[in-house]
This record gives sequence, structure tokens and C-alpha cells, in this order.
Amino acid sequence: MTDLADEYSTWDAAYVLGSLGAAERREYEAHLRDCPHCQEAIAELAGMPGMLGLVDRDTALSMVASPEPEPPRVPDLLPSLAAAAQRRRTRRRMFGIGGAVSAAAAAVVIAVPVAVSVAGSGTPTEQIVAQQQMQALEQTPISAQVKLVRDGERTRLVMTCSYGGTSNGYGPSWNYRLVVTMGDQRIPLDQWPAGPGTELTVDRTIDAPPEAIDAVEITSMESGRTVLVAEV
Repeated sequence: MTDLADEYSTWDAAYVLGSLGAAERREYEAHLRDCPHCQEAIAELAGMPGMLGLVDRDTALSMVASPEPEPPRVPDLLPSLAAAAQRRRTRRRMFGIGGAVSAAAAAVVIAVPVAVSVAGSGTPTEQIVAQQQMQALEQTPISAQVKLVRDGERTRLVMTCSYGGTSNGYGPSWNYRLVVTMGDQRIPLDQWPAGPGTELTVDRTIDAPPEAIDAVEITSMESGRTVLVAEV
């Protein structure tokens, strides 16, 4: 083999892969016409381009380049963040629902003293529409409470009073009257004597709804003055 043949013997792969320049390609093809050795080499390498075409780019690069260190994997936080957001939304909904239930319960508790249904044995259900301590208009040993109960279109009035002493000139036996005022009307319901230690309850029903009653009074039968009053 001549030196020229040795020189061209390194051109076969470059020729097959098409990496020779135009002038070198023409020179190598002229050499091939007279060199059986290079012709045989070209024949052996003829299938290389087709085989290389089957290799993907990453694999090819890994065969000719040193591998680079793989970057650290970043944890995929999207699923966990989405789950946390869902939990927060759920807690807010639960708190929202819990707050609404608490407010409703508080409203019920507040409303109970305003409208309470009571039922006696053999009587229809009644509704308390007012219940309060009667206010003293002058010095008196008497204290009293009054309750108005709706009974259909009628009103049941329950007054409880007690006599606490004999101070300020009050004698041992004074007479008092229970009066209901409705507009210009003053309707007496009952009367009783009271002295030290007296406790009693007056329970009367009138033919008028609670809304028609303006006030309930306890008056002194001796002086005619109102001693205690509850404005409805």
C-alpha cells in the first residue's frame, strides 16, 4: 500500500457521512477509482448513515460527550399546595357554618323571654307576651311582678305582690286595687287588704288581647293614688 493510499485510508468515514468539503470529495472520488482498498472500506461503511439515523439525538450525544451531572429534582409542590388550599377553604366553610348556627342559637335564647309558650293541664297552649317588675311611683313597702299571657283573643293577667313592712306611716291593714288601663278606660280587676308579711297572687282574665293593654297599676283605695305601675 502506498503512502497516498495510507493518507486516503482515513477519509472513508468522513466521505460516507458527507463531512468532506467539495474539493476533498472530488479528490477522494478520483482516488476511489484506482484504490480497491478504499473501495472495500467504503462498501463496509455504506450502511452507517442509515444506522445512525435510527439513534435518537440524546443517545448520540451521550456517546460522544461526557455526561453532565443531573440537576437536583425540585419537589412537585402543586398537589400539596392544592390540598392545603382545599383544607383551608373547608375550615372556613365549617367556621362559617358554625358561626351561623351559633348566631341562630343566640337569637333563640334571646327570644325565649319575649315569647314563651306555657300549657296548663286541660288548657290550650298560652304565650307569655310581657313579664316585668312593677315600678314604684311613691315610697311603699309593697313590691310586685306582673305577667301577661295571651289566651287566644283574651289576656290572662297574673300579678304577685308582697308587703315588706310598716315604715313611712303605713298601717297594718291597707287596701289595694289592681287596675288595667286601655286607652281612656280604667278597668278594676281585684282588690285586697295587705299588711306586714302579706303575700298574694291575683290571676284574672280579661276580654281583650295583650296589645290593647297600656299599663297595669296597683292603687291605694284610701288615697286613690297609683302606688306601682307596669307599662306594657
